[in-house]
Amino acid sequence: MACFFSKNVWTPLGKRQAYALMVIHAGSRKAWVSPATYHPNEVWVLQQARNLLMWLEDQDIEATYLIRDRDTKFTAGFDRLMGTASIKIVKSPVMAPNANAFAESWIATLKRECLNYFACFSLRHADHTTQAFVNYYNELRPHQRLNKRVIDSANKPNLSLAQATNSVGSIGCRSELGGLLKHYYRRAA
Repeated sequence: MACFFSKNVWTPLGKRQAYALMVIHAGSRKAWVSPATYHPNEVWVLQQARNLLMWLEDQDIEATYLIRDRDTKFTAGFDRLMGTASIKIVKSPVMAPNANAFAESWIATLKRECLNYFACFSLRHADHTTQAFVNYYNELRPHQRLNKRVIDSANKPNLSLAQATNSVGSIGCRSELGGLLKHYYRRAA
């Protein structure tokens, strides 16, 4: 599922709108976000499509369908490039945001848990903030749908309560973005 989103960026020339493309794989819940740009033209969109295909290959994710909205930034070239990778494009119906609910919900989560707390002052700043959240989301954030487990541990056996309470070692905390994103873990004994 793919969708564009925007974030205001404050520059010496005033406020500008930065755009980024996000994709979430419904099966694994892994998310990918492109670098932001002020001008999401066809050349930029095609480059992000190539980057997305490389990410899917690196993550060993097999995609057969890509659900996207009818945003005009999705060009015919984007659809053709996805078709060369055997990914069928499915356009959501007009004025039906619930048809792409996973992507819309993920963008709301990104903004609610991260981006709304920051005033970004450059594209690089917006990218750093967004990528820090994406890495946290994919690697460390517990997910309600996965029984409060992280994405990569969803296929691993769950520790019973007895095993968890007998663990040895102190609790450590890893924080990102000035403490906005926190991950607690048990240190090795």
